[in-house]
Amino acid sequence: MSYLVLARKWRPTVFENVIGQGHVTTTLKNAIAGKKIAHAYIFSGPRGVGKTTIARILAKALNCAKGPTPSPCNECQSCKEITGNISVDVIEIDGASNTSVDNVREIRENIKYLPSHGRYRVYIIDEVHMLSNQAFNALLKTLEEPPAHAIFIFATTESHKIPATILSRCQRFDFKRISLKEIQNHLKVVAEAEGISLTEKSIYLIAREVDGSMRDAHSLLDQVIAFAGNDVKETDVVEALGLMDRALLFQLSEAAIDKNGQECLKLIEKVYNFGYDLKKFCQDFLEHIRDMVIAKTVKEPRGVLDLPDSEIEDLKRLANKVGLLDLHLVFTLLSKGYEDISRSPSPRYALEMAILKIAHLENLQSISAILESLDKQGSGKSEVRPAPAELAPAVVSRGSEQWSSLLNFIKKEKPPLASHLEIANLVSMDGGVISISVKNGPYFAYLSENKKVMEQLCNDFFGKGMTVDIKADDSAGSSLKQKEDDKIIKEAVKVFGGRIAEDRRRVNV
Repeated sequence: MSYLVLARKWRPTVFENVIGQGHVTTTLKNAIAGKKIAHAYIFSGPRGVGKTTIARILAKALNCAKGPTPSPCNECQSCKEITGNISVDVIEIDGASNTSVDNVREIRENIKYLPSHGRYRVYIIDEVHMLSNQAFNALLKTLEEPPAHAIFIFATTESHKIPATILSRCQRFDFKRISLKEIQNHLKVVAEAEGISLTEKSIYLIAREVDGSMRDAHSLLDQVIAFAGNDVKETDVVEALGLMDRALLFQLSEAAIDKNGQECLKLIEKVYNFGYDLKKFCQDFLEHIRDMVIAKTVKEPRGVLDLPDSEIEDLKRLANKVGLLDLHLVFTLLSKGYEDISRSPSPRYALEMAILKIAHLENLQSISAILESLDKQGSGKSEVRPAPAELAPAVVSRGSEQWSSLLNFIKKEKPPLASHLEIANLVSMDGGVISISVKNGPYFAYLSENKKVMEQLCNDFFGKGMTVDIKADDSAGSSLKQKEDDKIIKEAVKVFGGRIAEDRRRVNV
């Protein structure tokens, strides 16, 4: 007997076995049970997520000897013929190969005949968006008033190409990409049933490559098994599928954090010699930096990141070596580098320059950290000579400790709000009123819009009702904040090659 590929062997035969499309299967089962069956359906979504599979299960449910039933028996003649794709009552048509008016006219001629031994004649048209406009127009009348025994199921990956006149005559179901976790769990079941030994990291690498397509996951697993046999290691997956070793992402990020430009260049050369697409590598590195930000800001990143536990621990370790503001700036620079790589005739050089800029960034320090440092200096907790009085904000010695603690609390609950508050100046903290000032502009607008959120967080922190007074001040900020702003502006000008259009005295470019 010839080998049956995993994608066919593990194709679901009942609604309950379909993974990741519960919103579709539940609706169809309820419609069948309630005898509210539509005459035309559109199944829209990415490739390999179950559109044709559910279309066949629906056809079996309608024509099963025990039906119509939400649970086809898969034992009667009708179910077996539909499963084997040999049923004369279920006609599957490739829309990409049958695009003309003549093909649709043939359907219109044949649709008037009663089904052979089932209840319905079911027409499944795959990639229906490939039909010509003339073919769609020829189909309109049939869709408007089809015979009682006829049901159409249209599958497509590009529903926006289907005319609105067709869409309005069908029930539409939007299929979603299958989650990484669901694919991983399914591959574990398949591997165990097939007697295949797969490591957690191997399963993750396969699932990550398929972009939510279960069919692609089965195909890649078949390919890996053909290469490595029944005992599959992480290195086998990397070699069989031509993947880049993900360890390079961690090595490169660590080299950049340690400001080791030479090591960064060596690693990029390694990626280049491997033959990996540099644009895709930069995209993977962007995702890696994003994962690092989440690992730093979320208490339990396992609930957000679909990564092996070992990678999450490595992300936490790296994230602890760098500040959150630095990670945000790295992401911004890398995003610009991605655009440069896409346009550059020499993507390797563009990637090298982007990574070297990141490796030579000066560490940024939040305003709250500076205030806390100054407060310690003023109270004699540090041997460092206190900063001159003119560099201190309006309120340092009084209330700054509470303000710093409040910022840390808000940072855990609402990081974006905290990043805006770090730009503000504390004017006073008197009883139940916190007064802050911030330069008029986008920061003032953002804080004003989120004033109620801020007050609620203050209530939670102090355990009593608090009021926040936000003042717009074009001159807000001390010399210290001015210097911090200048530092960031200079860095941005240096990195992005820009210029200052106003107040040129502030930045020397």
